[in-house]
Amino acid sequence: MTNKEFKAYLDQLGLQMVSSHFDMYKDLEKKAAQAGEIGMKYLICPWLGPQKSLDDFKKAADAFNKAGEICKKNGLKFAYHNHGYSFTLQDGQYPQDVMMNNTDPNLVDFEMDIYWVVTAGQDPNTWLTKYPNRWRLCHVKDRGKEFSAEESDASVDLGTGVIDFKKVAATAKKVGMKYYIVEQERYDNGSSIQAVKDNAVYMRKLNA
Repeated sequence: MTNKEFKAYLDQLGLQMVSSHFDMYKDLEKKAAQAGEIGMKYLICPWLGPQKSLDDFKKAADAFNKAGEICKKNGLKFAYHNHGYSFTLQDGQYPQDVMMNNTDPNLVDFEMDIYWVVTAGQDPNTWLTKYPNRWRLCHVKDRGKEFSAEESDASVDLGTGVIDFKKVAATAKKVGMKYYIVEQERYDNGSSIQAVKDNAVYMRKLNA
């Protein structure tokens, strides 16, 4: 489908596409124009991977700023989605700090994957509070109680894991979070469709 055809399809379903993960190093200007054309809010870089040095993360921050400028021209904003590696100390610093401190808040926002912050042994509430109004989107994904700290593939239905989303949601609301996006990879207790239903019920209660 073209961008407009896909937008029309989502309209029929009553869905709004707020954001999309994308490869920022391929056809950035074209993708930003297409996203802006159908009223999307964000284009998001979902992965950098561990870098050899903090300078590499600074270079990535520079690239984020440039991507942010292009997105802004098209009526949307650029954001970066974290994994565990940016919350692991490297040369005495957290790469997440480096990226957040070297990006322009007017051009770059961040999507917190709560699951990966917890998996890295960090407290989402601390990071949300540390950078108010920088986290505008988040992945709401729970981590199973039965998995070891070393296990990375451990997502479960919301409310059945170890993450205190009630506390995280309260903190996020105070610091300017706008979009809460449920993500789940494992469906040990049924189908993905059943997980969607159960997670929707949980999110409604969380928002009450």
